[in-house]
Amino acid sequence: RCSALFFFEILSRSKMSTATPSSSAHKSLVLVSASSLLLLVGGIALVSTMRSKSKKSQGDYPPIEQSGCFETIKQITSNDLPWFLLQAAKDLKSMTYQLNPLLAKMFFCPMFVVIGEPKLSHKILTDPLSTKPEELYEAVEAVHATGTKSMFTSNGPYWQSRRRGVATAFSSAHIRRMNDVASAKVDEWIQTELLGKFIPNDEAFDVGLEMFDLVGAALSETAFEYKMSKEEAKNYADDLDLAFDEFTFKSATNPLRKPFGLLLPDRQRAFAASKRVRAFALKLIASYRELENPTKDTIIDRVMKNTAYKSDDERVADLTFILVAGRDTTSFTIAFILRELAKHPSEQQKLREALLEARDNGEDLTKSDALRKVVKEGMRLYPVAAAGAQRTIGREYRTKEGYILPKGTVVWLPFLLPLRSEDIYADPDSFVPSRWDEPTEEMDEAFFPFALGQQNCVGQALAKAEMNVILARICSEFELELVDEGTLDHILTLKPMKAMLKARRVVSTK
Repeated sequence: RCSALFFFEILSRSKMSTATPSSSAHKSLVLVSASSLLLLVGGIALVSTMRSKSKKSQGDYPPIEQSGCFETIKQITSNDLPWFLLQAAKDLKSMTYQLNPLLAKMFFCPMFVVIGEPKLSHKILTDPLSTKPEELYEAVEAVHATGTKSMFTSNGPYWQSRRRGVATAFSSAHIRRMNDVASAKVDEWIQTELLGKFIPNDEAFDVGLEMFDLVGAALSETAFEYKMSKEEAKNYADDLDLAFDEFTFKSATNPLRKPFGLLLPDRQRAFAASKRVRAFALKLIASYRELENPTKDTIIDRVMKNTAYKSDDERVADLTFILVAGRDTTSFTIAFILRELAKHPSEQQKLREALLEARDNGEDLTKSDALRKVVKEGMRLYPVAAAGAQRTIGREYRTKEGYILPKGTVVWLPFLLPLRSEDIYADPDSFVPSRWDEPTEEMDEAFFPFALGQQNCVGQALAKAEMNVILARICSEFELELVDEGTLDHILTLKPMKAMLKARRVVSTK
């Protein structure tokens, strides 16, 4: 099966190659393709034999998504991954279904099952017997070129010692400190970018990029005590995209990309990018060590003083994912919300009026109920971690439809599935903040964008606080106009691409 995947990839590349038939590269491609084809024939025979031996009643198990193995691989390694999983649930009319059985064979598990059923998702995520499947998560470790685990890819004592160590950095006192910096950064952005450039020139701005830079600058300064330049931020983001695309999608689902990587230029570019990702994390570490009086209990302070780390490479692994998670989740959620408010002027006006009323009453704008509903609806419609989490279940489960999930099954819990379910939310593809006026039990149960259980998002309190600070500041003073809705992209996280807005100041600060 692996040979089949690689055969089709190599064959397509050899057809597109501009090399002459006599070139050594072309000969290598042909030899690999021929060998893979022979293995493919044997693999098909083996699979047929396996299928003929497994005639146990399929009715006991979730329905199978009907795409062929190659089409499934193509979809789950594409930018359309969350939408593929959502559409499959609609087509099957089931919130629980199996992906192509060959995927389960690739990862040596009974089944590979997608679950969008909220109650079952809650049970699995909070079950202490559920673990992150190392055979899937280990591919992520190549992103930072260290080969070491992180708290985001591990289980057991290794994960616990690192998670416990960094948790103090998200205390209420530190969140207030970080929020103060975020507030100062948004003020600076308003003065230099909105009022200093975009509004005077009647110029549209890319809301995704602007929020990415704003949040990234605030996080870098508060969590790592390092001032990241815009150029550094852009280069780092580009390198991460290259590395994540290769190691978490392409290589994770096609094991033969690893031994034959020298034949694939994009894999070589990903390796170079991962080395630069590691180098930047080491730069953060070196910068911290040069501080005479580092702030106590910041994220980097907690990581550097935690004796569980045996090397700087282990620190690099965690610092890399903390930076990615802290920046992407907050910045892209804010960007999606601003884009939706620009698309829906009436909702934008309602929010502004509520914020101004709160300001006039001397209330904290970030505590506005109208803001809470807008943020919650934005996160429902566009959960940044749309593809969700994966777990290996440590016990047998039965779904509400009566399907059996055997112990050892790898389950995929895409957050987008329950959040866009027609059975849970009326008109689920529309931006309707008022749906949260009186949510049903099922609506609240389906809303867990930061995951659940012990391995949930450690920084979710900070993310929520920063969203409220930045959105309240912008939305209380400026009217936003949608110029271009842009497109959606998904590489690890869901993000808006080239969503262009214009701003007009309608209220001055007092």
